[in-house]
Amino acid sequence: MSVQSISEIDGHPCYEIVSVAKSRPAVDTFYKVRDRIVSWRDVKGGFSRRYEKHLHEGGYRAKKVVEYKPEEGLAYLYEGSKEIPDTLAINGLVQDVFSAFYYLRSKDLKVGNSVWIDVHDIRKQYKLEVLVLRKERIKVPAGKFNCFVIEPKLMSSGIFRREGKMQIWISDDENRLPVIMRSKLYFGSVWAKLTGYSLGADPNE
Repeated sequence: MSVQSISEIDGHPCYEIVSVAKSRPAVDTFYKVRDRIVSWRDVKGGFSRRYEKHLHEGGYRAKKVVEYKPEEGLAYLYEGSKEIPDTLAINGLVQDVFSAFYYLRSKDLKVGNSVWIDVHDIRKQYKLEVLVLRKERIKVPAGKFNCFVIEPKLMSSGIFRREGKMQIWISDDENRLPVIMRSKLYFGSVWAKLTGYSLGADPNE
């Protein structure tokens, strides 16, 4: 996961945020994964202006692009090789399923409270509730961190997945680093742990 640059979408400066998932060579032989998700998040408003999802998981391929036009109350969805988009109605300023995670990191988190996020997921819009469960100090390859443990209650594909239950450990500091992600699925648990990070420059400085 990285914030790669600031680029313009419809004349508006946006953070270009990228998530890449790749399977290891040993796994490639029976289930190759090459997923790439990109979100363009408005620098001033903190909402999504464009979302792209490119999936390659085994024999499955999918491409979806959503262009958000909040000033018009519309979003345009391109799927696969379609050149003419589907027109969708949106209400207000929304997050896509990836930018929602960055929106959450910007909020004031308190144990016992919930954060509500207006999320648009391809064809539907809903409110995502994220519970702030507790604080924990944990150790991962990147170091030791004091963390908030959070749990999204309404889940979807992308960072917040639909299958099973997910909890995320976010560092209790100004960086709000994603330290651990754990998904409990029907066949067991899947963990992601922070192995390293680098901090970018503040574009306002």
